[in-house]
Amino acid sequence: MTDLHKTIRRRSCDQFAHYRKRIVVSLEPGDVIGMRLERTRTTYRAPLASVFRTLADWHARAEARAKREARKLNRLNH
Repeated sequence: MTDLHKTIRRRSCDQFAHYRKRIVVSLEPGDVIGMRLERTRTTYRAPLASVFRTLADWHARAEARAKREARKLNRLNH
């Protein structure tokens, strides 16, 4: 098996706060990312592009929410 087809496994350093378990993330062949909770067998797989779009959407929504709250505080203070 060549290096391009090997599964790369990484483990998070910190615990996932509310689960108290680590998330095991693996980059699989074909630009697929696999995630599962430590000591479980169920792996959730998704294309890397899909995961990136979801994370970008979450970030954009968080930024919009922060701006909205800042404007609300600004209106209350003036």
